Amino acid sequence: MRRLRVPPGHVAGLVAAHPDLAPLRSPEVACDVEVTAPRPDGGPGRAWLRCRHGLRGDRVASTAWAGGQVEVAAYGVEHWQAELARAATVPPSTEATPPPDPRVEVSLEALLGAGEALRSGRGDILDELVRRAAHPDPPGLRDQLVRLHTAATGRLLATVATRGTGTTRLGWVSWLLFADGWRSLAPVRREGRPVVQIGPATPTDLGPQVAALVTIVRGRP
Repeated sequence: MRRLRVPPGHVAGLVAAHPDLAPLRSPEVACDVEVTAPRPDGGPGRAWLRCRHGLRGDRVASTAWAGGQVEVAAYGVEHWQAELARAATVPPSTEATPPPDPRVEVSLEALLGAGEALRSGRGDILDELVRRAAHPDPPGLRDQLVRLHTAATGRLLATVATRGTGTTRLGWVSWLLFADGWRSLAPVRREGRPVVQIGPATPTDLGPQVAALVTIVRGRP
């Protein structure tokens, strides 16, 4: 594996000229990863990491930027999952806000609507969303929705795309960071209704989830 650290202004020229970085110039599949998390030094605010990975054949090239120099790397596809896990590895959170339960399933309407209700201070709308969900434990569902939107300390979003017949096909991985670690948000359908399954995730889970999306966007069975 080759790894360099260069100033941001040198990245475009390096990618354009270096043969090992061809997967970034013309990727068969591109994966962008953005992570926000508590600062490693414990200071106020959040740290931000942005990565781009390009896959071509059995080679991957990537850039990673966290506010200073850009790390540029090239490696075989067998190392890709380890690189993705590295991007998702963040310092433990010191936040004391209680996280949601390890596994939660909520309707997409309730999850999205609860966020807007909490931002606008509309507890009545949150109560109505809980009522519509017809959940067996309404107070418990309300509590989980509040924790999902107020206890998160960071986020990870990975998008995967490829271009075929003039159309870019997309897939995504979305995680939230809480005091006890990452949670993965997975959309599914229940009786024709869109719901979101929320469950524990670790950095090593990111590679397999991205690999599954790569298979989908490439159009393979």
